Amino acid sequence: MRGQTLALLLVAVLIIAIVAAFIYLGQHAQSPQQKGQQAQTTYGAALQRAKEVECMNNLHQVRQAVQMFVVEQGTNPPNLQSVRLPAGVQPICPVTKVPYTYDPTTGKVMCPQHPRF
Repeated sequence: MRGQTLALLLVAVLIIAIVAAFIYLGQHAQSPQQKGQQAQTTYGAALQRAKEVECMNNLHQVRQAVQMFVVEQGTNPPNLQSVRLPAGVQPICPVTKVPYTYDPTTGKVMCPQHPRF
């Protein structure tokens, strides 16, 4: 019983090591022309998507805070600084550190670096 458990553990560690090696080699085996284009690999694409999701989540929380301001005050906030944002949420893109654009007439909040959100 102990030998079987040890063998299964070693197989699992071996599989994890092989997957990690593929990820590592996929990330570092790029030509000099592709160095700036990290999204060429599966790992790079996943990292890029994770950053986009982080921005989208932050943007969603800012938009919810704007909506709460509208419900409480009956009007759009004059700027994003007058909105009470949740702890840890800033009116900037967490990925690029670029401030979000805000239109006080419509109440729309957008990220200039991720326009599709």
